[in-house]
Order: sequence, then C-alpha cells, then structure tokens
Amino acid sequence: MTAAGSEQGGRGSDGQIIDLHVHYYTHAYLDAVESAPSTRVYRREHDGRFVCSWRSGIALTVPQPHPGVAQRLELMDQSGIETQVLSIPSPSTYFLDPPAADTLSRQVNEELAALCRQYPGRFEALAALPMHDTDRALDALDHALDDLEMAGVMILTNIDGVPLDDERFETFWSAADEKALLVYVHPTVPDAGHLDDYALAIGVGFLADTNLALARLAYSGVFERYPRIRWVFSHLGGTLPFMLPRLDNYYRQFPECREKAPRTPTEYIKGLTFDTASSHRPAIRCAVDTLGLDRLVFGSDYPHVPGGVGPFIEALTDVTGGQDGDELMSGRARRLLSGERI
Repeated sequence: MTAAGSEQGGRGSDGQIIDLHVHYYTHAYLDAVESAPSTRVYRREHDGRFVCSWRSGIALTVPQPHPGVAQRLELMDQSGIETQVLSIPSPSTYFLDPPAADTLSRQVNEELAALCRQYPGRFEALAALPMHDTDRALDALDHALDDLEMAGVMILTNIDGVPLDDERFETFWSAADEKALLVYVHPTVPDAGHLDDYALAIGVGFLADTNLALARLAYSGVFERYPRIRWVFSHLGGTLPFMLPRLDNYYRQFPECREKAPRTPTEYIKGLTFDTASSHRPAIRCAVDTLGLDRLVFGSDYPHVPGGVGPFIEALTDVTGGQDGDELMSGRARRLLSGERI
C-alpha cells in the first residue's frame, strides 16, 4: 500500500507528519504471546500494562487498554499526524516454533493490511516474518508484498539469539537486496545474561543490541554485499551516535574487521536511516551531529511511552529549530513507503 505517498497521506508541506515507528497489537498476537510456553506474561499492578518476559528479560510492555483505531485517529488529528506506520516489535513471532510463527505472522500481517485498506492514507504497515526459518520468511515476505501490498518489513536486532549477519540469513538478505526492500530493524532482548533484573533487558539491552547489530552488519560485509536494501534503525540508532568513532577506531586496529568490509563503519552507517524515537534533546543533538539531519525520519514508538507523541515532536522541533522540517517529518518517510531510496 502506498497511500502515504498520495495526496491524502503525509503532506509534509502542509505540516502533516508520517510516524514511522508505531506499534499495533492484534488480539490474536497478544493471545499467542500470553499462551506460548516460551514466554512469561503478567499485568503490572499499578497501571495494568501487559508485560512479557522472553529469553533473558522483558521483551514487551503493552499499555492497557491498548489504543484502538478511534483513539488513534483522534490523537493523530490532534497532533497533525496524517499516517501511522504500524508494526509488531519484540518479540515479533520468534517466540514460537517456525510453523506456528509463520501462521501468526501471516495472521498479523493480514489484520494490519486490512486496517490499511479500511483507512487509506491514515495507516500503513510493516510485515512480521518468521525469520528463524528463512524459507518460510521468504514465502511470508512475498505474501506480504505481493498480496497484501505492505510497505516493508520489521525485523529484530537478533533472531532468537542469532545475529543478523549469520550465514543462515544470506538468502534472505539477497532476496531483500533484489527487491530493494524496506527493512526496519527494531531492538529486542540481547543474547546476554544479567538482564532479567530491574527491567534491564528493555531499559538498557535494547539499545545495546541495536549497536551490536549495526556493528556486526558493517564489519561482516552485509551492508557492503547488499547495498540496495533500504535500512531503517530505531531510537536514533541506540547509543551508536555516542560510540561510532570507536567502531572506526577498531576497524583500523583489527584486521578481521576489514576482511569483509572495504569501508569504515561510518561510511556505511551514514547511508542508513534512523528514526527519532527519543524525547531526550541531548541525544537528538548527538544524532543530528553524528549521523546527519538528512538521515533521520520521525518516529514516536507510540503507544509505549507515557505522554503520547507530543513530547517527541516538541523535542525534535526544539533541537532542529524546524530546519528540514518537511523532509524530517514526512518527506523522507513518504518516499520510503512508496519504494524510493533516500
């Protein structure tokens, strides 16, 4: 679906916003998360949030009641958001065995695509895929793109503990490159210990896993081998803007970092796209200075952060002073959703 690229959707010059980082949980999805033997779910006492632990820590928290279409449209109209791009983040469908994950992925994708058809221009969607079975993932990808006309895919920073540069995913990256696929990478629980206490998996581990995924994709040559993939990474790239010089430093120091990558991590990373899902002004300034304002697209992580989308819009406007506003808030997103490279 490319309604966000039409006159109805994402009119940046009219002050409208396309929010690329938005989550929507179908009843079937939450039921599957709650009933799976690999997950542990409880409702938080003080606010009723649906909290899911998976592998080594908290993988998901969902506000309750989960905002439905009417509530979203009201918020969007109040906030100047023309289009929400819906997705399922961590734990995606990786918490199920591949056949069940395939079934759930297709069910979620069909429900999200139906919302997009029902409200053209207001919603777009990114597909969930059973990435831990590459053949099934490729079949589900074709269904999502060809039959459901979805805009791209959301994958996680590791696939049930397996890094994205593992050789088992080469056939997927090759197909994604051939299709010039929009691949949105969202963090999840790292393959690490000591994260189950104090909500550290979601509080710290998510951002660390984004950094790790970016570093591995750069050093392993995935970015080099598959240059047509249109990558978007969440949350300003984790803490990547703060540590990017370290990746270049060790690229020069360690020969193994250069064996598959003829260019420095910075050279690859400055060709990627990052969403602005942060309201912390110093972090946004660091991302603008390090990654470049022209590599950022608006995202809010709605509905996860208390306070709605307003603080994200305000923080971004404060830092940028409105510079590049049309492109930042809608233009680049509109082109990505319509299949273009930015």
